[in-house]
Amino acid sequence: MNAPDLTFLLLRAATAVLCGLAAREAWSRSRLPGQPRQRRWRSRFGAAVLLALGVFALEDGVGEALGRPGELLRWRSWVWVILDLSIPAQVLAVMATLRQRDRLEAELAAAVRRDPLTLLPNRTGFAEEATVALAAAARDGRPVVGAMLDIDFFKAINDGWGHGAGDVVLRDVAAAMRAMLRPGDVLARVGGEEFALVLPGVDVKGAEPLLERLRAAAATVPHPGAPGQRVTLSAGLAVVEGTGLAALESGLRSADGALYAAKAAGRNRVMVAG
Repeated sequence: MNAPDLTFLLLRAATAVLCGLAAREAWSRSRLPGQPRQRRWRSRFGAAVLLALGVFALEDGVGEALGRPGELLRWRSWVWVILDLSIPAQVLAVMATLRQRDRLEAELAAAVRRDPLTLLPNRTGFAEEATVALAAAARDGRPVVGAMLDIDFFKAINDGWGHGAGDVVLRDVAAAMRAMLRPGDVLARVGGEEFALVLPGVDVKGAEPLLERLRAAAATVPHPGAPGQRVTLSAGLAVVEGTGLAALESGLRSADGALYAAKAAGRNRVMVAG
């Protein structure tokens, strides 16, 4: 086998390899969740075409290089080699661009539902996750409790030590509370220093110890001021009766009233809606 034959064979083999990689990418894309049926079938058809191109390229390379050794290859054969090689290379480039687009879309979708500072759900994400939790609890016949929580004297932290210090407190309090939650509990940041919580599977009596643990967790967060100062939480609890956003909003309004009662009673405590 002379040098041109070997070069031709290697180029055809490279085309076959790239076609296989591109076909795998197309097939994987067809199996992504949420894909429309038409797009899935287009991706599968593209994978089949690429596999066929790879097989033909390899067969042509072997036939030309080994079937007719020593014969000079026509210039048109070299042109087709380069064109065929460019097809899977371009497909792979397009797939890489689509993966990047999918990643950006996922990040944007998460940003719509997540608070970037605390990484907790925001109001939109909380409504979605809490509605799912309410529906699951209703199917199992379990009670649900809602809570509103607020960092005490948070404005004084911002005014006295700056918004940067306030952001650190918010982030650390959110992380401390999240570590105390059970699977299925839904905690969200719904205001500046205000959090909302849905607790499926417990009544008010069972929820009070959970809220006390959250209050204790917040107290472990360092205060930006003097060592003697502590970060404290006030919270209000109420039963959520029914499913859906209307029931959730009604229960949280009652919990918010209990939160204001806790603040009026001296803060750093948990109150139950009357």
